[in-house]
Amino acid sequence: MNDLQKLIKLRGMTIREVAGRIGHGYHMTQKVIKGTRYKRSDGSFGVYSSPAIEEAVAGLLDLTPGQVWGDGAKVILRKLIQQEIKTTARQRESELRAQYLNNSKIPEKQVGGNV
Repeated sequence: MNDLQKLIKLRGMTIREVAGRIGHGYHMTQKVIKGTRYKRSDGSFGVYSSPAIEEAVAGLLDLTPGQVWGDGAKVILRKLIQQEIKTTARQRESELRAQYLNNSKIPEKQVGGNV
């Protein structure tokens, strides 16, 4: 799974949902996002690309195509993945506190164990 796929997953979407939201076909969208390679007639390899899909996917993620597919994209995507992980962790912590602690903090006296 590449960094773009990870970011999409962390944002709660599937590639099928992305394709539907941007109005492009699933298979081509998947190939562009995954960076699927293909063999050219001369024996060399290329990577599926579509400027329209790249622009639409980047826009959906509130990024520019250069930030997603350009030079330095790996660094940008990794930073966004880290931010999404932190956000998800905070949300999950809040959900667990609400479920198990009724959003309250543990009193100082009880921190050491059962009282």
